[in-house]
Amino acid sequence: MQQTRELTTLVSAGLSIAEAWQKSSAIQHPAGKSVLKALQQGSSLAASFRRFGLVTAPQQIFLAAADDAGALSDALLRLATEGEQRVARRKQLASKLGVTYFLLFIGWSVGMVLAVAESSDELGSVFFINVGKCLLAYFFIQLIAKLCFKDSWWWLQQAWKFGRRKSKGYQLSFVTHWLDLLGWQLAAGIDAANSLKAMQGLISGAGYRKATANAIKLVQNGQPLSVALADSELLPNAEIASVLTAAEAAGKIGESLKHQSTLAQHNLDLYIDQLMFWLPKLLYVLAAVVALSMTYNTIGSSFIPDY
Repeated sequence: MQQTRELTTLVSAGLSIAEAWQKSSAIQHPAGKSVLKALQQGSSLAASFRRFGLVTAPQQIFLAAADDAGALSDALLRLATEGEQRVARRKQLASKLGVTYFLLFIGWSVGMVLAVAESSDELGSVFFINVGKCLLAYFFIQLIAKLCFKDSWWWLQQAWKFGRRKSKGYQLSFVTHWLDLLGWQLAAGIDAANSLKAMQGLISGAGYRKATANAIKLVQNGQPLSVALADSELLPNAEIASVLTAAEAAGKIGESLKHQSTLAQHNLDLYIDQLMFWLPKLLYVLAAVVALSMTYNTIGSSFIPDY
């Protein structure tokens, strides 16, 4: 992330991307010299990053579209910021996972002590059952933690895939990232149809591809961009659709997109902060339930009368 920030500063200062890459600490990356060679040969930063596995496919499209719009430094800054936020969330959650695993260990230990104290004939079964419960809980905890560190484009993809486009998280992310990128291109003078074409691969899935294709067709047939986006269900809610329609009629759709993105970014940060506040507590509950089940099942099996 620090390398990306350095690159952003150098590009903003007017250096070519190849010069900026060579002068930044990014050159020390294992693929640094290979990327530099590709850049010196005329390859774009987005293509070079993708070629050497430094970005995902959506991130490549994001960088390429931003580069065409003359907003490469803004795009790099956003990637750096999002990366730093994911690292911060990882550290925040990692500091809580120790308590979660400790609860599992306590439950397992108490269950095994009780089984030994009761001289249970099922000691072997209790051992494997409790270990299995711990491993299953650990798997779910790790899965939940991993999901917290996915980038915004992955979450947008899941929303389209599983029909979660009415969720608050999707709506805020879509405005912050998708509509903002569209605004960058429009501000650079790129026409609406070509701006949409550049964004067709940002989210995988047949539904999204069909929606963008329909929006492009409507724009090419003379429909206003705001109407095309609304009719293609590419706008997250009716309120945004109404605002963009009014802004486009006034010739200020670019300014409106920027304003909406700024508002959504603030609300998205608050939304993520709330999730990160409650997530550790939910993991504590999960670990406590598993720990209690190991203890309770051991106690219960110890007092089953023989007939």
